[in-house]
Amino acid sequence: MEHYVKCGDTLDLISELKPSSIDLIVTSPPYWAKRNYNNGEHELGSEDTPEEYVRVLVDFFDKLKPLLKPTANIFINIGDTYFGSGAGAWSKYLDENGNVTQEQKKHKEKFFTTKPLQPKIKQDGRLYQNKQLLLIPARFAIEMQNRGWILRDDIIWQKPNRIPASVTDRFNNTYEHVYHFALNRSYFFDLEAVKVLGVNGHMKNPGDVWAINTQPMRGGHTATFPEKLIERIVSCGSPKGGYVFDPFLGTGTTWVVCERLKRNCIGFELNPEFYKQAVSRFNENFRERAISFWDMED
Repeated sequence: MEHYVKCGDTLDLISELKPSSIDLIVTSPPYWAKRNYNNGEHELGSEDTPEEYVRVLVDFFDKLKPLLKPTANIFINIGDTYFGSGAGAWSKYLDENGNVTQEQKKHKEKFFTTKPLQPKIKQDGRLYQNKQLLLIPARFAIEMQNRGWILRDDIIWQKPNRIPASVTDRFNNTYEHVYHFALNRSYFFDLEAVKVLGVNGHMKNPGDVWAINTQPMRGGHTATFPEKLIERIVSCGSPKGGYVFDPFLGTGTTWVVCERLKRNCIGFELNPEFYKQAVSRFNENFRERAISFWDMED
């Protein structure tokens, strides 16, 4: 297969791609106020409010529209958070000596405590009040609909091996959303490729609740999605020999899956460390096709 994988800003690199050339976009963008990837002051996910995050994210996908074939699919994995959440404690971002780097110090001082990653937002007793689930995935999906995207599925990715949370006044969250959008009412979809065995011994539609374990990875990227999740999406959402685009490539899950399933992969990753991990991972899985980091830069 032919793969085009580069390190850089997707919105800069898409000028190198042909219009109407992509069969499938599958990706998981940074979630709002969850992690700091050190991708600069205005990195996606660090917006001042969840509403601003939704607007920026939908603007991003609108800019990818010209790259899609009329029959293309787009699958987007996105997570939620609670207002006032302590998710993403700063201890995760210390250097090897346990010190906060200058970059982290600047970032840290933006937030209202030393623990959460959420920006300073005044509580209003409505959406903005502590312990409020913000429903960011739903807000994102509705705004995508408002921009003309057709929402075909709200897939629930259920995580059987999810680590229990320490909360005692609500149920532990064990799922995330994967939204399936299309540009037009007629689009490519290979249901036969992903049917599962039913209790009656016949193959059936797998439905929209997928129980798939998380898949831990080495390195600093703590939000990788599992290969089994991407395998199902790539299999149903793109033809063999087609072009699959992941604009937030991370450590290369989509790239590895595309090679295995005989699809061409286009992937861009802004963070150099994650990009290097993706190249190493591809080399480990497909030694006969091993490439170097500098080859990809060329």
